[in-house]
Amino acid sequence: MTNIPALSLTTAAVALIAAGVAYYNARATSARSAFELARTLYSDLTSQDVAASRSILEFYRRAPSRTGGQTKEAIDHYFVLLWQFEKVYAGRESLVGQRTINGTGGAIAFLDRMIKWHVEEWSARWLDIRAKLEAHIDEVDDCHTLEAFCDLADSMRVGQEHVPAIREVIQAARDSQVQTAGSTSSQD
Repeated sequence: MTNIPALSLTTAAVALIAAGVAYYNARATSARSAFELARTLYSDLTSQDVAASRSILEFYRRAPSRTGGQTKEAIDHYFVLLWQFEKVYAGRESLVGQRTINGTGGAIAFLDRMIKWHVEEWSARWLDIRAKLEAHIDEVDDCHTLEAFCDLADSMRVGQEHVPAIREVIQAARDSQVQTAGSTSSQD
């Protein structure tokens, strides 16, 4: 005669082991995907095109004087770099959202180590470059993207000596836009 309780217990144990193996494999696949995303974000941030933008912005920032043509070129590179940081922030937030279920903590730590210097350095440079751009351009419409950069710095806890000043400039720009919109609508 077949021992039904022993058979059920064996079946349950096999099912539990299979579930454990499946869970382990799923987490390992997620971790590999997370590290691949982190490597891609870092690689994109340090790519040749983005490096060229960083270089142009640095020369622009350090130049003793700037022309309108140089500013036109610099503004394009300003947004290339700023959008790249926004892309990194979006990817990092995706990894953070998966941390508990998919074990992406290692990939986040790796990404943070790799980009820390970049975020620290550019948090110290944004306002200087932005002010120099504004000497030739009435309005640099970067509030949303610059705020994403600040959110990235805050989430990594780097650049904290500069981020509050950047946020103040963002708020002042938004307040100015609201005032301008309000005065325009009252004239209508």
